[in-house]
Amino acid sequence: MFAQLKSSVLGLQRAVGFSVSQPQSARQLSLLANLKPSYKSTHKIKRLGRGPSSGHGKTSGRGQKGQKARGSVKSWFEGGQTPIFKLFPKVGFTPVTSLDLTELNLRKIQRFYNEKKIVLKPNEVLTMKKMKEVGLITGNIGDGVKILGDGKDFYNIPIKIEATKATNEAIDAIKTAGGDFTAAYFNKLGLRAHLAPNWFLKKYGRIPLPARPTRRKDIEYYSRENGYLTKTNHPLLQLKQNGLSYTTSSKAKSSVLEEQLALANDKVTNSSALNDSGVISIKDL
Repeated sequence: MFAQLKSSVLGLQRAVGFSVSQPQSARQLSLLANLKPSYKSTHKIKRLGRGPSSGHGKTSGRGQKGQKARGSVKSWFEGGQTPIFKLFPKVGFTPVTSLDLTELNLRKIQRFYNEKKIVLKPNEVLTMKKMKEVGLITGNIGDGVKILGDGKDFYNIPIKIEATKATNEAIDAIKTAGGDFTAAYFNKLGLRAHLAPNWFLKKYGRIPLPARPTRRKDIEYYSRENGYLTKTNHPLLQLKQNGLSYTTSSKAKSSVLEEQLALANDKVTNSSALNDSGVISIKDL
C-alpha cells in the first residue's frame, strides 16, 4: 500500500515538473552494498579428505585402489614397456663452447635499406645495437649475430657492418658492394652492455669494459683480416705477432725459486768440476 502511494506521488511530481533526486550518500551506500565478484570469476575450493559427507566420497574421488589412487604417474611412463627415449641410441653431442647466434641474411638488410628503415649517418657502422633498433633483429639476440650470404647476387649497399661472425660469401658480397665487415667479439656481459648501455649507466654509473677473447680458436678467428683485433691493432694481436705466448703456460705458473733451482741444477750437471778425486770444487759451482 505504501509502495503504491509512493509511486503515485513520484508520478505526480514528474507530471508537474519537479525533479526527484536521491542524496549522494544514500546512492554510494547502495552501490557498496551491491558489490560482488563477476560471474564465474570465483569458485569454491575442492576440500578433500573430509569423509563421505563432504560429497567427494570416502576415497576423495580417487576410486578403489590402483596406481592413480595411490600416487601420480610420470608423464613419460608407458606402462612398463621400454620408453621411447631408451629405444634409440644417443647420436652426436652439443659442444659446451657453442654459440647461439641469430642468423641475418643480406636479403633482409637490402630490403630494409630499400624501404628506408635503415638510416645511417656518414661513416656510421651498422652494429648489432643498430640492427636491434631498426628491427632487423627481433626477440632474443642470443650470443650475437651471424651474417649469411642469402641475397648476395643483388646486394649493393656500401655500408660498414659489425657482427659476431659472417660467412665468406657474405663478406665477399659486402666488400664487392663497397662496404666493409668487422667481426667483433662479445661475451655475455659485453653484449648486454653493447645493446643497452643506458641501463648500465643508470644503474651502475659506468659501462663494463669489453672483454677480450680467451680461447685460442677465438683469438685466431678475430686476428684474421676482418677481425677487430687486426683492424684496431689490439695489444693482444701485438703479443701474437711478437711471438710471445698469449696463454698462461705451466712454466709461467712456476715460482721464481723453482726456476732458480732448475737453473742451478743445469749448471751443476753441465759443469766439468769432477776431478780425479771425485770432489767438486766450490769455484765450479
